[in-house]
Amino acid sequence: MPIEFGIFDHIEAREGTPIDELYEERIDMVKRAEASGFYAFHLAEHHGHTLSTSPSQPVFLAALARETTTIKLIPTVVCLPLHNPVRIFEELAMLDVLSRGRLELGIGKGITPFEHLQFGHHPDEGPARSEEILTMLLEAWQTGIISSEGSEYYDFVELELPFEPIQKPYPPLWSAGNVEMAGRGGYNFIFPIPITDDVRGHYEELRTESRKQPNHRNPHVREPWIAQSQTVVIADTDEEAEAIGRRAWAYYMGTVARSHGLVPPHRQGSEIPEPDNPLATMFMAMDPIENELVVTGTVDRIRDYYLDQAKRGLANYFIVGTPAGDMTADEVRRTLDAFAAEVIPAVRELEASAVGAST
Repeated sequence: MPIEFGIFDHIEAREGTPIDELYEERIDMVKRAEASGFYAFHLAEHHGHTLSTSPSQPVFLAALARETTTIKLIPTVVCLPLHNPVRIFEELAMLDVLSRGRLELGIGKGITPFEHLQFGHHPDEGPARSEEILTMLLEAWQTGIISSEGSEYYDFVELELPFEPIQKPYPPLWSAGNVEMAGRGGYNFIFPIPITDDVRGHYEELRTESRKQPNHRNPHVREPWIAQSQTVVIADTDEEAEAIGRRAWAYYMGTVARSHGLVPPHRQGSEIPEPDNPLATMFMAMDPIENELVVTGTVDRIRDYYLDQAKRGLANYFIVGTPAGDMTADEVRRTLDAFAAEVIPAVRELEASAVGAST
């Protein structure tokens, strides 16, 4: 299974940039990424704060579906409890058709407490609601009918979709951050720092066990993607790249800090909520460069970094978390163009030489 590369984006608000201009920048970026050989575009879901100006993933990904032809479109993740089950089934099925089968699905409950309150339920209900909707969604994708039978939280007259989605039994499933959830569910997995031997080993153990269970999920995914997602900044010098990376990460963390707690940002005032997610708490305390949350440098340095990561053999998918924070359009373009021109071909060449040496 060859190594692939993706892009992860929140479409964060950027001061001074009108929203229509921001959308057009992103559409242009994804078209360039597709032409450069990137495998997929991953789009986060958040509501009610500047961390995301694209709260409806299906709407933005549908726009991308009509502007691209090969790149995979992956909402990462769909925060299931924040959706009406019937509506999200219809929208995702439409997106599968509009993209001609390029939709893949990141799934989860969402990590922002106030977002659950915005959609009318307590965040403590998130895990159970997520499991119920996921079960409904996967059954509906295979049968064409979505039903609330047996549900604790939802009660609606069953609906039959008047058309068939393209992918069967359903699009490949992804999970981000939580190795337990990914392994037990058999999902493709995204980790926000380099994959370690322990993380990869634990995932494989859990996934192997999950595939022995009846009705295990993701049965059509024989070789899962194991991804590490990091912000990347490429500049003319290491010093310039690090300065951009630290500035952008600080801005991003400032936004992330306001995405926690039970009070939405517009009502927080000057007080920033304490992080209530263990993973977020850990990452906010880390030095981004030393802990490789952010990878910065000249294109030569970044190329060598990813060659080393490829040689480790623990991840088979590298996600570039760029844009991030307040990165300018020029900083993003310079990074992604250099990554596509130098890093991706170098990793491809490394893989080709390894295959040649083994034959």
